[in-house]
Amino acid sequence: MRLRDEDRAAYTAALDDVIGSTEIQRRLARSGVRASQLRVLGLAEGPRVASTAEREYRSYLALRQRARGEAPLMPSLSGPGRQQVYGAGLLPVLAVLTPVLAITAAALFLLLGYGLRLADSAPAVAGNLVHAGWTSLGIGALAAVVGVLGLYRTASRHRGGAPKDRRDQGLTAELDAARAAWLRQLHEGIRSLLLQHLDRSPPPDAGGNGPGGVGTGDDGAGHDGAAVHSPRFTSPRFTGPNFGSPEASGPDIPTLRG
Repeated sequence: MRLRDEDRAAYTAALDDVIGSTEIQRRLARSGVRASQLRVLGLAEGPRVASTAEREYRSYLALRQRARGEAPLMPSLSGPGRQQVYGAGLLPVLAVLTPVLAITAAALFLLLGYGLRLADSAPAVAGNLVHAGWTSLGIGALAAVVGVLGLYRTASRHRGGAPKDRRDQGLTAELDAARAAWLRQLHEGIRSLLLQHLDRSPPPDAGGNGPGGVGTGDDGAGHDGAAVHSPRFTSPRFTGPNFGSPEASGPDIPTLRG
C-alpha cells in the first residue's frame, strides 16, 4: 500500500519518533546497528509497514475527503461532472437572458419610434413603438434587479459553504481521532519492523576485535600481554680444511731425480 504524497511526511516523522524512543535506543546500544541503518530500512519498507495500518488509513482518508468536500461524484446519464447534481437550472438562465432581450428590444423600439416622430411619418405607429420601447425597458430593468439578487444569493450560499454547526465540529473531532488511530497503528508497525531487524542482527564480535579476544599485533605480542616467540635458528658451524695437521697432506707430487 502506498501513502499519498501529503501523508509521507507523517510516516517519516513517525519513523524518527520510533527510532528515538528509549526502547530502540537501548537496543541500539547493545547491538552493532546504527540508527541511520534503521532509518534507511524503515524508509525502504514504507509500503509494507503502511499496509499494516491500511484499515485505519482508509477510514482517515474517507473522513478527510468528507471534511474537504472531496467526496466522489455519482455518475449520471448526461455525462460526468458536478453540474448534473448542482445544475444551473432554468430560472437563473431566464434571469440572465430576460434583461438582455428586454433592453435590446426597448432600444430598438425607442429608436424606431422617435425616428418616425422626427420624420413626422405614421404618428400612430411611432407612438406604439415608443410605448412598447418604454414598457420593454421597464421589464428589462425589473428582470435585471431580480437576476442580480438571485445571483448574489446563490454566490453567497456557495461561498459560505456549510454552516459551522455542531455537526461540522463533530466531523472535525472524528477526523482527529481517525488520524490519531492511524498514526498509533503506524508507530506499532514501524516498531515491530525495527525490533525484528535488531533481533536478526548478530551481536558484536567477541573474537579477534572484541574486548575478550586475543589478537596478534605486528610486534608478536597478543592483546593479553603474552609473548609469542619465534623459534631460534642457529647457523651451522662450518670449518675449513686443517692444512696444518699432520694427518692432512696434499696430493703426491713425483720427485724428479737428476
